[in-house]
Amino acid sequence: MRFLTTLLFLLSFSSIASANCTGPNVYSSLAESERQALETKAAEAPFSQGLLWRAEKNGVVSHLVGTFHVHLPEHAAMVTRLEELTPQPEKVFLELTDEDQLDFQRHLTQNPDSYLIQTGPSLIDRLGPELWDHVVVQLQERGMPPFLAARYQPWFLGMTLMLPPCAYEVVKSGKKGLDQQIAAMAKANNLPTQSLDSIDGLLTMLASDPLEEQMEDLRWSLSLNTDLAAPDLMGAMVAMYLDETIQLIWEFGSAETFKNVGDNKDKARLAQLLKQAEDDLIVTRNTAWTEVLTKELSKAPALVAVGALHLPGESGVLAQLQDAGFTLTRLPLDAPKNN
Repeated sequence: MRFLTTLLFLLSFSSIASANCTGPNVYSSLAESERQALETKAAEAPFSQGLLWRAEKNGVVSHLVGTFHVHLPEHAAMVTRLEELTPQPEKVFLELTDEDQLDFQRHLTQNPDSYLIQTGPSLIDRLGPELWDHVVVQLQERGMPPFLAARYQPWFLGMTLMLPPCAYEVVKSGKKGLDQQIAAMAKANNLPTQSLDSIDGLLTMLASDPLEEQMEDLRWSLSLNTDLAAPDLMGAMVAMYLDETIQLIWEFGSAETFKNVGDNKDKARLAQLLKQAEDDLIVTRNTAWTEVLTKELSKAPALVAVGALHLPGESGVLAQLQDAGFTLTRLPLDAPKNN
């Protein structure tokens, strides 16, 4: 059920009512005891805090930065900070380079069977009026005509709706997230870039489940939140990112997900699926990436830019690099040159 890898983020980490990606911060409204419990759990994870890291092995020094995929005003200062690092990288590693992102889009265009329901009923009939109306509201909040999505396979619908409405507005404005800004920096400095993900790997992770299994997951997931009452979590998560309390983002988002589920059977299923989502979306990719990075970062200085949630945890990129013999040092984002 890898489709839920993305759909769970839709249900728990975004909100239809969201109008501003920078607020409000609902985390501060939680009871102090609840915040303390989440922060204690987050602190148990290795490398639970920090966005910028120095990795050294055999005298070769590289840097890793945790990114936020949607534009934030603070990104400009982060890019400046990265330009000042020493030694300067000889190569930049990204989840997907700009070229590979275009190739992924071309692949979908040339292979519509991979993301469209080509035969049989559309989602309108497969979901029924109540659940389809739920999807319609979410599409309209993002400025998308519902009829365009009626033939989407559930995994692709999940990808489409994964960003909250505020983020859609930012993306449509042409403003770039930190990953894309780093890619532009690399291009301006004639630095080669390399993808850590592959198109085949992403499609296997996201789209390999049979259509009927995807539909079952979609119906169940939408049924958890048909009242559209989920709080706006984006502001809180942006604040945590900027505070560099990265593991707390996962703990908070996971806890809020369970608040929308009352039935014990659903809670058990959700716990299983969240674990699967973590394994598929984060842990498996971290392990594959680290196999590449342990070799490459031992050869020459590099800059690694991956989503911030890939850094912390026992299976995080940082812990895996440490296990491979790298010395990890956290760097402040506002440090002077020569770090």
